[in-house]
Amino acid sequence: MKTEIREIRPEDRQALIALWHRVFEDPEELAAAFLELLPDLGSGVAAFADGILVGAAYIVTALTVGQKRAAYLYAVAVAPGYRGLGLGGKLSRRAAALGRERGADFVCTLPASASLYGWYEGLIGTRCVLYRREETLPARSGPTVSVLSPGDYHARREALLEGAEHMTLSPAAAVYESVNCRCFGGDLYAVGNGIAAAYRENGHAVIRELLCPDASQRRICAAAVADAMGCAHALLFSPGGTEDLPFLAAEPGAIPPDCVWNLAFD
Repeated sequence: MKTEIREIRPEDRQALIALWHRVFEDPEELAAAFLELLPDLGSGVAAFADGILVGAAYIVTALTVGQKRAAYLYAVAVAPGYRGLGLGGKLSRRAAALGRERGADFVCTLPASASLYGWYEGLIGTRCVLYRREETLPARSGPTVSVLSPGDYHARREALLEGAEHMTLSPAAAVYESVNCRCFGGDLYAVGNGIAAAYRENGHAVIRELLCPDASQRRICAAAVADAMGCAHALLFSPGGTEDLPFLAAEPGAIPPDCVWNLAFD
């Protein structure tokens, strides 16, 4: 079997969408939207076996922390039947290197499971640097909830995080976050004086990000978003410590422990 890994090309689009759908079981709409936005988000690499596309990995370089540019490794996929050949590792290393070539100051990723943090550390030198805790809250009516455009969400997010160390989205990344939420029954929302990004999973409203001027209102706002989405409960994530769930992995020293990241292309 002859294998090749190269940067993706426009003619790979349909095969990349099919691979994404097969491996992650996401709607093809999500993969199509990501690939449409990819020139503004970053790039990707693909693996071929005897000329057939069998793997892919993407590197998002449209995120910044302060003056630093992040290279975010995303959606590493290898088709069934071609696993165990080292293609996932080769794709990850090549995508990370591509991010650095495109000017990123550091590499980060969100491993799909706890067992993969060590794998990525050995592969591309990342370690878990941010943790989060989760809590389940019953849905309840509360502050007004309304849908926001990606542009409005981005502007409100930056205003709420002014003066705090945080990850900043590009306009294209904000659009993809909106598509990501909408593909799973959610959206980007204004809730009271705050904002939230949420989607549905197992009947819950998964609150991927919730920012409020008054932190004491977080649970009230999360419950209101779940109620507006027609869900019985909200699953709310909050920044945590090392005793909590591992979240973002990055090169050591690249991200301060109080950095507000929240949104990841999970």
